[in-house]
Amino acid sequence: MTVDGARLDRHLESLRRERSAALGRVERQGETDPDIRRDRAVALGRVERQGEPDPDIRRAIAAIVAAGEPFGTPQPVWADAGTVDPASLARRLADAVDGDAVETTHGWYVRRELRPVYLPIDRARLATLPGMPGPATPLFCLDTETTGLGSAAGTVAFLIGIGWWQGDRMRLVQLLLPDLSEEGALLDALAAEVPAGACLVTYNGRSFDWPLLETRFRMGRRLPPAIDGHLDLLLLVRRLFRHRLPDARLQTVERHLLRRHRAPDIPSWEIPAAYHSFLRGGSAAPIRVVARHNVEDVVTLGRILAHIERGYGEGEVRRWAPAGDLVRLARLFRHEARFDEAVACLEIASGPLDGADPEVALATMELARLLRRCGRDAEAGVAWSRLATAPGPLAGMAWIELSKEREHRQRDLAGAWAATDQALLALYRSRGHGNAMQRRALEADLARRRARLARRLERAGFGGATHQPAP
Repeated sequence: MTVDGARLDRHLESLRRERSAALGRVERQGETDPDIRRDRAVALGRVERQGEPDPDIRRAIAAIVAAGEPFGTPQPVWADAGTVDPASLARRLADAVDGDAVETTHGWYVRRELRPVYLPIDRARLATLPGMPGPATPLFCLDTETTGLGSAAGTVAFLIGIGWWQGDRMRLVQLLLPDLSEEGALLDALAAEVPAGACLVTYNGRSFDWPLLETRFRMGRRLPPAIDGHLDLLLLVRRLFRHRLPDARLQTVERHLLRRHRAPDIPSWEIPAAYHSFLRGGSAAPIRVVARHNVEDVVTLGRILAHIERGYGEGEVRRWAPAGDLVRLARLFRHEARFDEAVACLEIASGPLDGADPEVALATMELARLLRRCGRDAEAGVAWSRLATAPGPLAGMAWIELSKEREHRQRDLAGAWAATDQALLALYRSRGHGNAMQRRALEADLARRRARLARRLERAGFGGATHQPAP
């Protein structure tokens, strides 16, 4: 029977890679570990078990294994598998990313400083927005690339990208780990870069990047750098822009919010494999692609801050912002009890109610509720009257609120009953549109209100008022 040469070559290549990986582990540990010999035997057995059930192919593989090249002869991609000296690894990594290999008392790391990016931010105007640090607080942007996508204790940050402002330019520095044994030097370098009293700026860093780094500092018997606040832009993006984004991933924000498109990039799930390949003796060239991905992430953090400051800071710039964004911004102001700023945002967002933008109707509703909460009842009544002309179930809600106003504040029972007539009409017209559950809840509330109003009108001597046509 003729043996398929292509399939045999694939089996041999897989076998050689398994051998080279085992050889690299032996050389890094400096001895022939019995566990490594056992792992090699398991790997060779797995290769044979995954082979074709053709006995001729199995015999051919066994013959080549018995008479082939000595154990551990590396292929070209693994030609430098024996290079395990930390200094050599650091220099090789530095050459790949155009950085500098730095030796410290705790080991080696690679430092790469890039050309500053022109990115001016008006810190005074940024500080007027909810949740933002004061204008004198240094902003320190940070993003990590790790050996895994989980947050377990075995996950290590092998690349840390940082950025901070000097004037109107953003300085960019990357710190890289040439070998896992040199982590102490990388952590010391990061601690030295963090300025005193800085506010950390990350994207999902509150739940991933910073807790991971804090864990690594403590495992290395070091204190994490002291920071004065943590601004996680993922939370801010979700609160302000999630209603008009397909998802909240950083690259989605780049495309849909910042109108920027990256060059072909490495997927995040491939980044750990690229670093593991380098540690096993593979090429360091993929790490340069990872570094480019990381620096784009850090710069995007600064661009998000600049976009928020320019488009949503105080002043006339908010008039160009989408109504839905201003509604969400007003909620953030309201959460901080800054009601005047919230009202100002909603007044801009509540433009003409022509039915084309449901966010305008939502802004008008929230404006009316907030004005009533602030005790500005007359202005709230004007807002409800405007909303009563809007299409959909929000008009019915507006008429119900006007009925409450006439009944409880103006003591006008007949006017309150007439408002419920208008609410019934608006809810009937909105059937098939909007939120069905919301409409049913409004209908139930309206039925209870009309029954109570009918009793009050009857007691007050307005027996025929309930049959009068609505104005």
